[in-house]
Amino acid sequence: MTDIQKRLAAVSDTRGRIVSIFVGAVLLPSVALSVLSFNAVPKHAENLKISLLKQAQQLLYYAEQDLEQATRRKALEAARAVGPERLLEGRRVPIAAALAEAGMADIQFDSLRLEAWSKVRGTPGPGPAASDELRALSEALTGRPFGPGGPGRPPPEEEDAVPLTTVSGEELGVVRFRFTCDYAHRRLVREFFEKHFVNPEGAWVIRVTEPGGEVLYENARSRSDDRFEVERSMTVPSYEGVRLLLRYRDRSIEQEVRRLAITKTALIGFIDVILLAGLGLVWTNVRRELRLSRLKSDFVANVSHELKTPLALIRLFAETLELGRVPTEEKKKQYHGIINKESRRLSQLINNILDFSRIEAGRKEYRLVRADLGAVVRDVVDAYRFPIEQQGFALTLDVADDLPDMEIDPEALSQALINLLNNAIKYSPQEKSIRVSARREGDRVLVTVQDRGAGIPKAEQKRIFEKFYRVENSLVHTTKGSGLGLALVQHIMEAHGGRVEVASAPGEGSAFTLSIPVGGEGAAEAPAPARRGTMGHRETIEQP
Repeated sequence: MTDIQKRLAAVSDTRGRIVSIFVGAVLLPSVALSVLSFNAVPKHAENLKISLLKQAQQLLYYAEQDLEQATRRKALEAARAVGPERLLEGRRVPIAAALAEAGMADIQFDSLRLEAWSKVRGTPGPGPAASDELRALSEALTGRPFGPGGPGRPPPEEEDAVPLTTVSGEELGVVRFRFTCDYAHRRLVREFFEKHFVNPEGAWVIRVTEPGGEVLYENARSRSDDRFEVERSMTVPSYEGVRLLLRYRDRSIEQEVRRLAITKTALIGFIDVILLAGLGLVWTNVRRELRLSRLKSDFVANVSHELKTPLALIRLFAETLELGRVPTEEKKKQYHGIINKESRRLSQLINNILDFSRIEAGRKEYRLVRADLGAVVRDVVDAYRFPIEQQGFALTLDVADDLPDMEIDPEALSQALINLLNNAIKYSPQEKSIRVSARREGDRVLVTVQDRGAGIPKAEQKRIFEKFYRVENSLVHTTKGSGLGLALVQHIMEAHGGRVEVASAPGEGSAFTLSIPVGGEGAAEAPAPARRGTMGHRETIEQP
């Protein structure tokens, strides 16, 4: 791990510690709540299933009660139309005639009678004092046990019952009745469920079947594999054995519970992902800001040193020349060369800093004019050939003759080339050889600066174009720099619609290539546009 990575691995800045505490304070309770939520979802699903089953059972119970009440009301309506006298006799023919006379001929009874001590007629009916002979005769003639309803009539447990009262509220007795199976099961059931059954939001499917399984009514079509999870068998005589079955319309209760559980689990998971992503973003941004803060501190220290060193040398040799302490002309020439070299170095450093500040503020402009790129490369190399060769470097220049005129900013490209040359000089302590070439490949012109210096590891080659970033090795550690040169080169190339490429290996040197699109070759002269941008973002502004 490099020195800078070790420094960044543990956050020592106060802001970093505060953010770490904040992230921990938010993350840990969130994880705990998520664990509790995930554990609570199955329990909640089970409780929900029980609640839905109870709700379905209650719905069936009330449906059964309402159906029984509707049946009793129908029987009571028929009983009042027949009248107490005929009901006391309980004979089918007079009762059917009375119902037809009242417009109720469609109502069909197996039995309809009034069981009471009639205060209207004052005549007692046969009671428990009937003789054994009468009981035996009744059972022989009817084939049914003799019951409280009189001979030849069904016992009370096989009939439904409803109180009969007068308009004034006086109770006349109990109407015992039993509808025919066909009328009760096929007509009354359908009439009730079509008109009076309450189905909340239409969410339930109800099916009514005979004891043998024949479907009497169903409010929605069901498939053969649909499972009715709640069932209730009716016990009243008119509907004895009839079954009421209930299920959800779109899915079973179990499927509905599973769907809700999965939805809640997914929602909890989504919230956790969003929370973790937000915390990760905060953490990454803070770490990045802390890293930039440290890099800027290193930048200030490096720039201060780089400014101080050439200024000190310029001042030293200028004072020596001023005081006339140089014994020979050769020494004077040497001192003048050092002053010139250091002033160039100082100017380049200041230019880089000024350009960087303009780029950061969005005020850096590139003025593109049609110019000869080959001539720009030759001018830069010729201007720096003497100081480069004075330092012992072998400088080779190879510029192709077929380079076209291009829309470029000559000053900006000169600065980019100078930065590459300075890097080649600084990081080539052993084998001092620099080769500069310019050639055309297809629709691009490639300008390459190649050295045989220390080289750059593959893992670092993408990061060297970040502002303030410097490769951590022994040579870089002893070689001062601002960490802005390559970032400026990349920005200049982006402003030209091009790119900068690097091919390097440790110990084998580096080759930096500026790839610039030819653009409208041969086009007519046009007013120079200005391009303005910031680091990592470029905005093009056309000016007349």
